[in-house]
Amino acid sequence: MISTVIALPYELARLPLAFVDDNLMTRLPETSAPRVALDRTLGSADKLAGALLFNPVIAQRGAERIERSQKLVTAARLEKQADVRRDQARETAASGREEAAQKRKAAADRAVSGLSEAAAAEARGKQEAKAKADKTAAAKKSAADKRAANRTESVEQRKARLESAAENKQKAARRKAKSELDEARDTKAAATEARQDADRLEDLTEVKKQKRKQD
Repeated sequence: MISTVIALPYELARLPLAFVDDNLMTRLPETSAPRVALDRTLGSADKLAGALLFNPVIAQRGAERIERSQKLVTAARLEKQADVRRDQARETAASGREEAAQKRKAAADRAVSGLSEAAAAEARGKQEAKAKADKTAAAKKSAADKRAANRTESVEQRKARLESAAENKQKAARRKAKSELDEARDTKAAATEARQDADRLEDLTEVKKQKRKQD
């Protein structure tokens, strides 16, 4: 009772800020700069007044207001980080797909060019074989066929190697994108948990406020 009487002048002096808090600041987002500033001001004032007046109720009210404001700000920051990371993951995935497609096209173009060169070399070899004497024509034709086959095989191997490299690049991009999306989801979950903690603290504060009014 004595503590309540001593605290009465402080509560009266606090009424203008409380009025602003109850009637104006509730129209602003909880994480807006004016709302956060007012919460911290009232919370710090209540903590200090509670300590000076030896009134644990006022001190606890201030501590709870500051804690709730900090949790809301943290939740908003985590949500913003989650959105940024999710956008970065989408951009990484899109960039990886585009780069892999370009590499596949380049590999296909080089393979086609290589096959054309191999076919031209085979034709030249056959023409040279026919120009030789009948005795060596068969041997030279066989050698030309073998060289052409080796060139064709080399081109196919190069094509397969380039396609494999492009596929590995795309897989790496998908893994990176998945990792960033997982990180974004984890950050979003942390933000949600922080906001839930803030809501529970707000409910508890409201219950205590109603109880004090009833007392």
